[in-house]
Amino acid sequence: MSTPHATRRNFLQAGGTSLIAGDFLPTLYGRAEDAKLRTPRIKSCLVLFQAGGVSQIDTIDMRPQAPANVRGEFNAIASNVAGMPVCEHLPMLSQQMDKVCVVRSMYHRMLCHNPACYCALSGRDVGESKAVSNQTPATPDDYPNFGSVVSMYRPAVTGLPSFVSLPFLLFNGTAQTPGQNAGLLGSRYDPFLLEKDPSQPGYEVDELQQREGINSHRLADRRSLQEAFNRRHTRLSSIRDSARLNVYYHRALSMLNTPRSRTAFDLTGEGQATRERYGMNVVGQSTLLGRRLIGAGVPFVMVYSPVKRIEGLSWDTHTENFPKLKNDLLPPADKSLSALLEDMDQRGMLDETLVIWMGEFGRTPRIGYTQSNNTSNQTGRDHHPYCYSIVLAGAGVTPGSYFGASDKDGWYPQTSPIHPGDLAATIYDAFGINPKQTIYDTLGRPHRLCEGHVVPGLF
Repeated sequence: MSTPHATRRNFLQAGGTSLIAGDFLPTLYGRAEDAKLRTPRIKSCLVLFQAGGVSQIDTIDMRPQAPANVRGEFNAIASNVAGMPVCEHLPMLSQQMDKVCVVRSMYHRMLCHNPACYCALSGRDVGESKAVSNQTPATPDDYPNFGSVVSMYRPAVTGLPSFVSLPFLLFNGTAQTPGQNAGLLGSRYDPFLLEKDPSQPGYEVDELQQREGINSHRLADRRSLQEAFNRRHTRLSSIRDSARLNVYYHRALSMLNTPRSRTAFDLTGEGQATRERYGMNVVGQSTLLGRRLIGAGVPFVMVYSPVKRIEGLSWDTHTENFPKLKNDLLPPADKSLSALLEDMDQRGMLDETLVIWMGEFGRTPRIGYTQSNNTSNQTGRDHHPYCYSIVLAGAGVTPGSYFGASDKDGWYPQTSPIHPGDLAATIYDAFGINPKQTIYDTLGRPHRLCEGHVVPGLF
């Protein structure tokens, strides 16, 4: 069976005029008929991004009747939804399956991590040569992360960031993974990045801590002095980097002067029992902080896990797939995701928040099968973008259900194939954002926001 083909990127090549503050061009150049917002179905989205690629065969789309080199070493157990079994090493998640929809028919063609992450986080494919290259770095011409688009059209109330990502940036070697930032929309819509492990004792966000003796009045005076200086030196105001810094200054001062913003990042506001329920590790506490930020009013939060640079963990299980999953990867995922679903349900947060648990691709159904340019051996599973699974909850998702199906051994979608571009279109539509509208980069050039299609009935 051939690999499903995704729609190619369709760059519009019309020219544009450069303005002084390039990061503001999307709004200056926007067309009213394109940018008109519809009534949103959701207010927020929390993405738990499982970097490296989760083995769907060993977690939520198992094959207990398949040959041993497909089904693997783990057994399936019944969940609290009849007909929706999960891996035996996900016992806590098994009791929360009545809150989720498992999409078993995701696909794209990016075989390596950086281009696959870019596709998963922006909904865009890259060219043929880049699709098989891990050294695909982030550039200012990249299409934006979902959160950056939401930040542009559905900004948070004053004092809160509109898009937060934590607890680190993704890299593959020395190349920063594309798709994490605003790209062509300009740095104004980049996420507020927290590069710190929230499970560490004394965790606090340094950027939100005021120095001793610096109160809100002194901060306002400093800002006024800076603005006066900029006005007297008109050349400064015409420099693009200066315009970008002004955005950061405004954002930082707004957050410093808003107690609600500082409180949102303060995990000491959570009881110890709640923190332990999520897990006292970087995955659990990052997930809890994500929930806390959503509850405070941040529209889009991206939590990356596991944290390879901090804990030596990765879902990229080319070797020793089963011991790594059993001992290192599944326990914190099981605890944190099940806690999040239970917690958000009890708080009534799933009514207006979309939760997505996903990676950039899945793993090969056959153990030891090599199809990427990475080395696999007989104890692991290689990259598999041609059919993989994600978990959705909240925001109109049909709870306790499957959407789409993979074929007999899980190589390709059998029904309802969904490309990340389709997921992007559906996310934007849920926020009341027209996914087919024209957006403009920092040089004023037009681009189609999304090439995917809204998936009816997904959420």
